[in-house]
Amino acid sequence: MISMRLFGGAAVSAALVLLLGTSSSSQSSDYGPAKVAYEDYIKRPSLQMRSRGRIKLAATQDPRALKILYDSYAKKWDPNDQEHYLIASIAANSFSDEASVPTWKEWREKYPAAQEAWLWYRAMLIEGSNGKEDELYKVATEHKDLFLRAAALEALAQNNSDKLLPFLDTVAEGVKKTKGIDRIVMAETAIRCLQSQAFKLGTEEFRKPAMKLIDLLDDKDTTPRTKLVLARYLRETLGGDKLYINAKPWHWMLLNPGKALPAGEGGKDGRYAEPPKPKFVGLEAAGTRIAYVIDLSDSMMTPFSAKEKEEIKKPPPPRKGPITGGDEPGKQDPQPKDDPKPEEKPKEKDLEDEMPWDKITCRFHVAREYLKLSLKGLTPEQSYCVIVFGTEAKLMNSTKGLVQATPQNVQATIRELDAIKPGAPTTDRKHGTIMGNTNLHGGIHRAFKVRKGGLGKEYEYVDPVGFSDGADTIFILSDGDPTDDDWAIQDKRDPDDQTGDPESRVKHADQPVLRFPGPYGYRYEGTYLPDDVRRLNLFRKCTIKCIGIGEVTAGLLNRIAEASIDGEVKMVGK
Repeated sequence: MISMRLFGGAAVSAALVLLLGTSSSSQSSDYGPAKVAYEDYIKRPSLQMRSRGRIKLAATQDPRALKILYDSYAKKWDPNDQEHYLIASIAANSFSDEASVPTWKEWREKYPAAQEAWLWYRAMLIEGSNGKEDELYKVATEHKDLFLRAAALEALAQNNSDKLLPFLDTVAEGVKKTKGIDRIVMAETAIRCLQSQAFKLGTEEFRKPAMKLIDLLDDKDTTPRTKLVLARYLRETLGGDKLYINAKPWHWMLLNPGKALPAGEGGKDGRYAEPPKPKFVGLEAAGTRIAYVIDLSDSMMTPFSAKEKEEIKKPPPPRKGPITGGDEPGKQDPQPKDDPKPEEKPKEKDLEDEMPWDKITCRFHVAREYLKLSLKGLTPEQSYCVIVFGTEAKLMNSTKGLVQATPQNVQATIRELDAIKPGAPTTDRKHGTIMGNTNLHGGIHRAFKVRKGGLGKEYEYVDPVGFSDGADTIFILSDGDPTDDDWAIQDKRDPDDQTGDPESRVKHADQPVLRFPGPYGYRYEGTYLPDDVRRLNLFRKCTIKCIGIGEVTAGLLNRIAEASIDGEVKMVGK
């Protein structure tokens, strides 16, 4: 499938080039031409072309290429933080053998700050998979920086280290002595590590750290946000369908794997209430700080068929548990449903009767009406923001940060949504216009940057304020694959870059200079956009729920959702 980018009345497009690693016998012959190309690309103004040069160079798998990428990390780039993340990921995708380990160790040790946690994580994944796990345990134990210790634990969990559970028992004991950001990060990293070892559920080795982590739910120094994250991972690990934010139900489930929770143990007496459950287009999450990321690209003006209207009303498939079959650990019998509480706000299914289906004619109308329903279902104890994206991504004026979901604030957002008036059709965009192209990365990026007071600073993924003040739940709705990002700039066209309109895919006559998005919006978006979501959520542990309508690739949304705990995707029109 081709992807095009707009430049004035024209755009650039190209088929995704799959750059595969080369055999050692061809490294030397490939390296020379690739280095020459790299030296030209790296001087180019666009992030797209600089990334293109790095990917081409890294694909040779020549050790000299890794050294060049390592050295280039020291330079000041624009954008500096994003360029660093890309350099680390591009290098890691091509250099993961034992011979590269000394370079990776030297590289990360040269940059020992929290903002370099993504570099450390990528490096330690490679070191650990090549027999250097002891070095990772040393970092997790001794390093002064909280986020680099957490990155070591994340790498050990990802690599499924055999020694992780005994070490985790020590970590869990230490977490009990911490407060604030230290407890938030280490408790949430530890529970993710425990979940990675779920195949050992039922063993004493598993139970020891699990009991200590479950106890944190009843500890006064554990924040509500961390209790929510603990509950999300415990449900994924132990099974069941509820998110208890108290310890007793989880203790019982840990000690009685495969058995249903007795009535009264889990919430029917009201002592073990679950967190609020926001819902959007049939997908249910659990959280108190919700970011909605809504596609308002011009393709959202595409007509929405009667068949699609019926399809979008269908509930998503039942949630799959982590372990299935018989009385195996983690398998929970059906639990009795709690009696409905009359004071509860109406659920989205009830509110759906309000949908003006006779007036809904396009994808934009669907997104707007379902968003309004979801907002009406929020309670004042929750906060929310709405991020809309087209060529640019931005917070709506009524939610310049995470705002309390009061009736007044919700109504202000609904009025702003209702005030959006699509523009007239153009030659290429025959159904009308709204905000231009599809800058999905920009929308997601802002969902991780948003705070109560607005957007946070760079290196948002290790910003302590984001953990206490940022979103814990993200809903994404999009109708097409990315066609833009925040780093689009004019640059010279390569021969295989095709000119055309990115939304309608109408081809135009070639031009020598075009507007190029970075790798999150063109050519490499299927790889590096979900890769950056992994970075953004490495420590934040947000739940990400995706709704895809129209032409958006299910695989892309799945990879985005998989970067979160309890992620989920609902596709309509596929």
